Amino acid sequence: MAEISLREVSFRHGKGTPYEICALDKITLDIAPGVITGIIGHTGSGKSTLVELFNGILKPAEGRVLIDGEDIWAKPKEIRKVRFRVGLVMQYPESQLFEETIRQDIAFGPKNMGLSDKEIERRVVEAARFVGLDEELLEKSPFDLSGGQKRRAAIAGIIAMRPDVLVLDEPAAGLDPVGRESIFANIVEYKEKTGSTVVIVSHSMEDMARYCDRVVVMSGGKMIMNGSRDEVFSQSASLEGAGLDIPQITKLMTLLRDRGIDVDQSIYTSEKAYEEIMKLFAKKG
Repeated sequence: MAEISLREVSFRHGKGTPYEICALDKITLDIAPGVITGIIGHTGSGKSTLVELFNGILKPAEGRVLIDGEDIWAKPKEIRKVRFRVGLVMQYPESQLFEETIRQDIAFGPKNMGLSDKEIERRVVEAARFVGLDEELLEKSPFDLSGGQKRRAAIAGIIAMRPDVLVLDEPAAGLDPVGRESIFANIVEYKEKTGSTVVIVSHSMEDMARYCDRVVVMSGGKMIMNGSRDEVFSQSASLEGAGLDIPQITKLMTLLRDRGIDVDQSIYTSEKAYEEIMKLFAKKG
């Protein structure tokens, strides 16, 4: 596991042109090691730009990006090593599949790490298993797979490098509810078995509430909240003020509270809502 830290980091798109935009403004943030951190925000909030700084795809205009206390840009010629430590799965990663077979695609990263053929094969099979891809699919072309299978293959290609930090930008975008739940279950299992640091970018409040331990909220290129899941989702009014849609179950509990029913309106998962309502029934006899 590893800790990523940002210190007064700013980034500008189109720097030096008439179209220059400040995408991130003086962000100071520590990504806790060994847990799942969610980064949420509406479109244009800066969340995707933020995670592209983690492994050096983007270089900050100001400030420093650190891994375990070391500036990743201290030795620019070695930035490639950082990308082996911090694996980034881009939004709609299936569009980046390019090899003839899924096996070759998953093996691409480990091969570039200079590993032996035996170790590469072991990692390919292990990564495929982690994401729920049947081994029989490994010889198929990426273009013969379903959308969900392509997504799994792309994630497996990053996992096969065994990064200290796994970053996923909208990993379940476009998938049906069953596919979403399956992908997130695989990610949670991966974190629990490897102890890796995991970062998930999403606009889905339900996903963040259900799967993340900590949550960072972005708005207008600034970090406006950072805390445990409970701390962040207990501030539903502030979240809505930032243009974010709070979880449906939180809306339900707030509605019940407004109608005079004594329930905790900061609840954000159906499991906790069930427990709260059952307590209410118990009180009523």
